[in-house]
Amino acid sequence: MNFRRIVLSIFTVLFVLFGSILSFAQSNISKDEAKKISENVVKNYLGIQLDNKFESRLELEEDNYRDISVWSMNWNKHEDDIDVDIDVEIDSTNGKIVGFRYDTWDENRLVATMTKEEAKKIADDFLKKINPNESTKVRLADDSYFSRNFRGPNYNFVYVRQENGLDFEQNTIEIEVNGNTGKVESYRLNWDYNMKFDENKDVISKDKAQQILKDNVDMELVYYDVDKNYDGNSEDIKLSYVPQCEKGFLVDAKSGKVVGWDGLNNELKYKDIKEEEKEKIYEKSTQPKERSTELTEKEAKDIIESIAKEIIKDDFEIDRLRYEENSSRFRARGKNIWRANFDVKNKDLDGSIYINALTGELISFDSYNFDDEEEFDPKLSWSEGYDKSVDILSKYYGYNIKDINTKLIEEDSYVYINGRKINTQTYHYNFARVNDKIDYQNNSIRVGIDVKTGDITEIEYRWDKEAKFPTVENVIDKDKAKDIYFDNADIKLGYFNIENGKDIENTKVLYSIKDMYMIAHIDSVTGEVLDYSGNKFEKNDDKNYSDKVKDHWAKKELTILSDNKIIDLKEFEPNKELSKIDAIKMVVNAKGYNTYRANDIKDLKFKDIKDNDEDMSYIKLAVEYGFVENKEENFNKDSKITRQEMAKMIVKLIDKEEMANMKGVYSLEFSDEASIDNNYKGYVAVCKGLGIINGGNSSFRPKDNATMTEMAVSIYKALSNPEIQ
Repeated sequence: MNFRRIVLSIFTVLFVLFGSILSFAQSNISKDEAKKISENVVKNYLGIQLDNKFESRLELEEDNYRDISVWSMNWNKHEDDIDVDIDVEIDSTNGKIVGFRYDTWDENRLVATMTKEEAKKIADDFLKKINPNESTKVRLADDSYFSRNFRGPNYNFVYVRQENGLDFEQNTIEIEVNGNTGKVESYRLNWDYNMKFDENKDVISKDKAQQILKDNVDMELVYYDVDKNYDGNSEDIKLSYVPQCEKGFLVDAKSGKVVGWDGLNNELKYKDIKEEEKEKIYEKSTQPKERSTELTEKEAKDIIESIAKEIIKDDFEIDRLRYEENSSRFRARGKNIWRANFDVKNKDLDGSIYINALTGELISFDSYNFDDEEEFDPKLSWSEGYDKSVDILSKYYGYNIKDINTKLIEEDSYVYINGRKINTQTYHYNFARVNDKIDYQNNSIRVGIDVKTGDITEIEYRWDKEAKFPTVENVIDKDKAKDIYFDNADIKLGYFNIENGKDIENTKVLYSIKDMYMIAHIDSVTGEVLDYSGNKFEKNDDKNYSDKVKDHWAKKELTILSDNKIIDLKEFEPNKELSKIDAIKMVVNAKGYNTYRANDIKDLKFKDIKDNDEDMSYIKLAVEYGFVENKEENFNKDSKITRQEMAKMIVKLIDKEEMANMKGVYSLEFSDEASIDNNYKGYVAVCKGLGIINGGNSSFRPKDNATMTEMAVSIYKALSNPEIQ
């Protein structure tokens, strides 16, 4: 699946989530008018002439996310080598163009051929053309999620609405530019024209807001591990501090009060069970013992049917019972399991049950109800649902009850979306595991209850019996952890539209923590600030390092690679001889840097690489991608890479090793061909044949050390060549 298809899949999911057909607002734009406007979009902005070979579809839909009804027009053509998909959305009340997307599926290049600055000018000019008024009220936001995390030839720009000099991040304009053709391929307008903005006056200072937050935030000591293998299993459990604030993490800039996302300053309500009740539950429970042999098919079926009868109540059928060893399914987390599907008769309801193949313990129960009715009377309150979830703990996991945090914050049974009160479909109760009175959120028992019916919809048992918890020794105190957190957390002032059912068209001026969702932990021993991947948190470096390549002969190639996060200009030195780790970082970034995949390699064998090496993830990914072999020898990450070694890395990057290993078919025609080692000649030949590497004055200089620029430009040539798949 190429980059464009990945992005389209993501947007399709968003479209399904937010594009459901509901009760419509009055449509002032007729079907014919909407079609005419859409045709003009295709002609004037995409430069496409529609013909009778295009199939088309027009629908009136409710966009619940933007609180508007839209005419959605689609054209597609699929014939021979042509694949074209075009979507246009028109606001049905005013005829405003609120979005379009164009896909051709024919993009073979893996990197852009124009710089981000060149693409930005195209986006800026397009915005002024399609939205002349709104274009004067926005600023270009920092790199969006997509531009940071997805490599490809397109650039994505997010423009944030500004009023009275402050950001209103809930209103944006998004533009995607093809980095090869320069064509705008998608556009989306998220803008509320009825929103009212309070004056940006008489607000407390940033320092005061930060102090108010600091006074209200508590640092909680928790166990955590980063599930870098994404298998749900405990790896290296550590102690860290995480920020907690019951009232919320926003500060009203006028009143100085701490508020939640609903704009309120309410005291939270909790519910818990007493220790005496826990003791009774524990005494009545029996912990299942691990058998010497696994459950037979009949035993597994009997247990699954018994669980289904207890939970479902209605008549059901068990289907597709099967055994899985070291199951890779997320809920199974590498255990040997028996799993089965069930179907409830006379109801639009089905689901699955997993049990442990050695103990018979219930690992997972999931039911799927396809009735998404919004208007209904809740069958039970959150508090009643809590009692029901405790019954589940008692029945299936009573032997763990003393190691479970049963104190939970009471939730509302509804949310507000664009001023509309929407009933919550499911109550979720997440009971964290505790050790020495410290929560371990990565182990928990989760129960879901259908608000409309009162039925159990989910039970998830995440419990690692082999978990080893560190002792609470040599940890920094809470105040020190709080100082570290607020030294790294940047406070910003902005407008927020609060969803609480009141004043839905009004905004509040609030202070918030800019990097709140990037700063996850403070290591309780070292005081290091960590993100959710367990990596060291780095504040954005606003310094411009482009001067390094300003007058360089490869300025464009290096700039594009920097725009695509393949090289880091902060560390890049154009004329520096290329080290092994420099080369590894470039090819890994080009292939796709993924911290989760890095940990598929459990243990590195290299003698000179320690567990805490700052480049550990890159080295593991280099092994995973096949750039280096995991051998019991020195890695020598600072050793220099020769030009012939560089050629081999490039060929591995583009998956042409099979071609390089064809013997005796290449004529290199370099004056120093004889000095190229035989086991590198095929790699050099492939690079030469594809125009990736050239020699100077008819020589290749295979034993010369490569420079950072030579490696970077070679990577650019490889990724930008449309003939290389």
